[in-house]
Amino acid sequence: MDDVQYIHRTLELAQRGVALASPGAMVGAVIVKDEKIVGEGFYTYDGVKHAEILALEQAGSAAQGATVYTSLEPCSHHGRTGPCANALIDAGVRRVVTALQDPNPVVKGAGLKLLADAGIEVASGVLEREARLINEAFITCKTKRRPFGILKIAMTLDGKIATQTGESQWITSEESRAMVQQLRHQVDAIITGSGTFLRDNPGLTDRTGLPRRRPLQRVVLDRRARIDPNTDFMIFRAGLRALMDELLQREIQSFLLECGPDLAFEALESGVIDKIVAFVAPKILGSRETPAIGGKGIERLSDTISLTDMDASRSGPDLVITAYVHGNH
Repeated sequence: MDDVQYIHRTLELAQRGVALASPGAMVGAVIVKDEKIVGEGFYTYDGVKHAEILALEQAGSAAQGATVYTSLEPCSHHGRTGPCANALIDAGVRRVVTALQDPNPVVKGAGLKLLADAGIEVASGVLEREARLINEAFITCKTKRRPFGILKIAMTLDGKIATQTGESQWITSEESRAMVQQLRHQVDAIITGSGTFLRDNPGLTDRTGLPRRRPLQRVVLDRRARIDPNTDFMIFRAGLRALMDELLQREIQSFLLECGPDLAFEALESGVIDKIVAFVAPKILGSRETPAIGGKGIERLSDTISLTDMDASRSGPDLVITAYVHGNH
């Protein structure tokens, strides 16, 4: 195996931290000695120990003279634990290869410098794009000081989210609905508007059955005070920007927005959405009502909310389009 293959393994390990690592980063570590893996680890917030420390504990004395692979730069500061970079130095490792430099301003290259100053060979940037995708929420929180926002849309081929009479369950397939549950599992919060809440009475739950360290925060944006605040949901009556600040205070790293057309447009226009996941069913509904995106609209093509890095895949009979909002990505 080469550096790319070992870093790929660290990314696999890191993804075991889905719903378990936030508000930290998902990190995996692999220690290799004489072309054999002698230690592995991945980070969970409640587990406290970082991936590198878990891998070092597993490797024991075999870590001396070994190569350490990490999906994220080893930390150089004291947080809930001591610096991983110092632990690697003390263990006598020979080389450290990482996928991604830590975007956290208190690290951001300092860990790699600490290792290099100690005479350890360092390399960074192996499978960097893949590593960024895994930790896109963590990166957004650290660099932009707001949660990473995903807008989910389920619509027909002609862009409708309901019939003329408001019937919307179910436009997309069972396979797509299962994918939506996976999206919910990956985020810390789910947001909807009061209109959708009153019309559909959604549960807004993570029904995957997979482990998560804290319950999915269920939020209803209710600026017209139409909902009884004595519910199991977080009822928020200020604007979107204020909501982002509130979520950040609660250490919410990411959210999924499932809402009506007007709130969807407002969220896109206000810059709180980073990513769109659209499930497109091979169906036609027609009419001028219930578009996927509504709001006041945009007057000039030059002001279009443009998307980048668009990808398309299949989910049962449906098409799944994933894209990033240009101004935020």
